[in-house]
Amino acid sequence: MQQLNAKSLPARTIWSSFILFAKSKDNSSAAVKTMFVSVMILLINMLTGVLTARYLGPTGRGEQTAMINWSQFLAFSMSFGIPSALIYNAKKNPEDAGVLYRMALLLGTIFGVIAMIIGIVVLPYWLKSFSPEVVTFAQWSMILCPIIVISQINNAAFQFRGEYKRFNWIRYLVPLLTLTMIGILIALDQMNPFTTAVAYLLPGAPLFIGMTISLLRTYKVKMRGAYQNLKRLFTYGLGSYGNDLLGNFSTYIDQIVIAGLLRPADLGLYVVAVSLSRMVNFFSSSITIVLFPKASELSKEQAVELTFKAFRISTTFTMLGGVFLMLLAPLVIPLMYGKDFNAALTVFRLLLLEVTISGGTIILAQAFMALGKPKVVSMLQGFGLLLVIPMLFLLIPKFGLLGAGIAMLSSAILRFFFIVLNIKYTLKVKLPRLLITREDIQWMKTTMNSYIRKKPMDMNG
Repeated sequence: MQQLNAKSLPARTIWSSFILFAKSKDNSSAAVKTMFVSVMILLINMLTGVLTARYLGPTGRGEQTAMINWSQFLAFSMSFGIPSALIYNAKKNPEDAGVLYRMALLLGTIFGVIAMIIGIVVLPYWLKSFSPEVVTFAQWSMILCPIIVISQINNAAFQFRGEYKRFNWIRYLVPLLTLTMIGILIALDQMNPFTTAVAYLLPGAPLFIGMTISLLRTYKVKMRGAYQNLKRLFTYGLGSYGNDLLGNFSTYIDQIVIAGLLRPADLGLYVVAVSLSRMVNFFSSSITIVLFPKASELSKEQAVELTFKAFRISTTFTMLGGVFLMLLAPLVIPLMYGKDFNAALTVFRLLLLEVTISGGTIILAQAFMALGKPKVVSMLQGFGLLLVIPMLFLLIPKFGLLGAGIAMLSSAILRFFFIVLNIKYTLKVKLPRLLITREDIQWMKTTMNSYIRKKPMDMNG
């Protein structure tokens, strides 16, 4: 068959290849479609954040964040690794999947109720700088904790069942409905911290409940071996809980501390800086999705080589995106969010550097996951958390938002050196280059060209 040059491929053939790939149910197709949905969610969240910030201002944005963050933070913190345990045990024991799912729902409901009670008790003491109305609303939002925990269990069920289409639709619909509600509030001139908080919290609840009912109907099973399956879930869940908990703390801890130490307006400024800086995180998070399973098939030397190649490529693109955003920030932030948010510029630049370094660190950590050493990754998360919490409490009262940025960046730098040293001394391999090479660029070109050529040839061959 005559070789086809990428430039001469008919548009119809390329489109046909794309359609076939989109309909495919293999792992690579699922990963790419999941990444595409992640990009769409990122864009929707960005637009929602821009509209919310412009209409509420820094103080209102900070109040809204305080009202919606705690239910999610506590729900994720109190999952006790049950979603991961459900995926693992359902894959190992598919005949018990129905019983496992129902037991996971039971545990998730119990843990969700515990999270709700903790939030109701703790919030009045932590949100002292906020109005009583904001604190009361945040307490009422704790009702959603059990539903949020159950939604994680449902996502786990879709994953072990291979139903990525439903999984991605739910992920996409929730922020889309939030954006729609924000648009309605703007049209009705009803934008305030409380109504927008409802727009963020409410849309997911009926979807999560509907998915739970659907899965329960799918798993109409006799509860044989219920205790044994409950034990399986709890045992594995506790084993993976450390990594899940530390990862959740790493995501929310800076905003939680700022809410307790600074004014609502400062939290509003910081949230905008965080959301804008996370735009460049797409490169590392997308590569991580496909790197772990691929590297798991390789030898130690090959896994480390592939991991560093992914690190060099991802970090280069993240840095380029970061520099671009850093240069545009003085124009973009006041244009998108309003002039009141100019004060977020300095911490935004620090957070851009933090995202770049942290993203690269997570990619390098995949080498340990692929080589059966997940404890090193848990140690990495714990090390970062032990560093950043005291630094946040020390630097924020003295330097405000700048102190938060310095704490986050310092933790990211130290975690990067931690993972690099462990690659050298724990895996006992010679460290590859950290900067992108011509070979990396050539590898990207070759990979892309071979993929473009392969699809039409597969169709016609």
